[in-house]
Amino acid sequence: MHQLEGVKSLLHAALREHSHGNLVAAESLYREIILADPDEPQAKHYLGFLLQQTDRLPEALQQITEAIAIDNHYAEWHFNLGIVCSMLGMVCEAIDAFSSAIAIDPEQYFYWTNLGACFELNQAWIQAEQCYKKASTINPDCPDAFYLLSALYLKTERFPEARHFNYRGIIAEPPDKTPRIIRGQAYYELGRIDEAISLYESWLLKEPDNPVAHHLMIAYQGMPAPEKCASQYIEQTFDAFANSFENTLNRLNYAGPQLVLDYLETLHLQSATLRTLDLGCGTGLVGNILKPYASTLIGIDLSRGMLDQASEKQIYHHLHQSDITDFLSSSLEQYDLITCMDTFIYIGKLNEVLALIYQNLKVNGLLIFSTEKILGTHNLDYQLNISGRYSHHHDYLTALLKSTGFTILNIRDVAIRKESGYPIEGQFICASRTQ
Repeated sequence: MHQLEGVKSLLHAALREHSHGNLVAAESLYREIILADPDEPQAKHYLGFLLQQTDRLPEALQQITEAIAIDNHYAEWHFNLGIVCSMLGMVCEAIDAFSSAIAIDPEQYFYWTNLGACFELNQAWIQAEQCYKKASTINPDCPDAFYLLSALYLKTERFPEARHFNYRGIIAEPPDKTPRIIRGQAYYELGRIDEAISLYESWLLKEPDNPVAHHLMIAYQGMPAPEKCASQYIEQTFDAFANSFENTLNRLNYAGPQLVLDYLETLHLQSATLRTLDLGCGTGLVGNILKPYASTLIGIDLSRGMLDQASEKQIYHHLHQSDITDFLSSSLEQYDLITCMDTFIYIGKLNEVLALIYQNLKVNGLLIFSTEKILGTHNLDYQLNISGRYSHHHDYLTALLKSTGFTILNIRDVAIRKESGYPIEGQFICASRTQ
């Protein structure tokens, strides 16, 4: 009796030290208990948990397994065994352990998410999906299961479902954890349009002159789209993330530079021979591709922050902060090559800018550009999307290029980037001035 009371007292002390983060003291007490009573399951379990915390996994596995062999009624113990097995790469054993935890307590959402992750490792996609969905019903206010579902659907190329559950994850996040632009898009894509508009109305009440909020509100309310984005919108948007721009595009698998490189390589151009203009040059991602071909390389962008990043690379001979139509209107030069990658997505009506580009090209000069593509059977030339970007219809582009005087050399559909993991369909186009 006295020995039992002593073990209980030591266990309380050990648990207290453990909860306070005093792991060395707690481990010493757990081992003292096990030495006095080798069949004390709680000490074995919590020692195993401590060993897992300190990355001593083989002994953690031994201690928790022995604890469960003595008393298998605690869901938490089976769950912790599953965690250790997962960390050791013992996926089937982890599945068994998590399943045992769920059999005892099926209402813990993280039991289901961990079981789903193990099924996913075994490429048991259906079982993983079922686990994540169960977790999302248990705790619909937790984003984890939604994001896991989204990632699973991306892996299996079920893109519409991936988008849907990514948006549900965003909405499940606390409002202060997600940018308003992302949260508004999630509301809209989930059909909660009134909530999306309300978010922007609240934003404009606080910042009535904010150009980003004004621009996006037009798209969300379905108002007639302006012919292009306001300069203030472009400047504020790109100045805000100039420092993280390239990391962001890498994460989005932005294809622009590679598309330009692949196309120029087919032309077998001589190096350092082309007077080249890079419109919407950003931080110089495409400029880096153009540099070997350019005798002179000029970069134009509205964002001072982006130009500062480009300047550090020393790619361009000259950089100008300007609206591209303003620059082209006042330009006295003509160019062998003009690129405009991922820039027309901020201009809807392209008539003026394409005419100006034509004037600024030498005869036989090349224009290379990309757009986002209007999907479906819309009769629109262009549309403003809730992303704040424009997309263009294939027929509009081809007709306008020809009427302006261009000869289309190459036009093809491409995945221009990814957004929330799914591909954004675009168009890559090369045209020449032949007169």
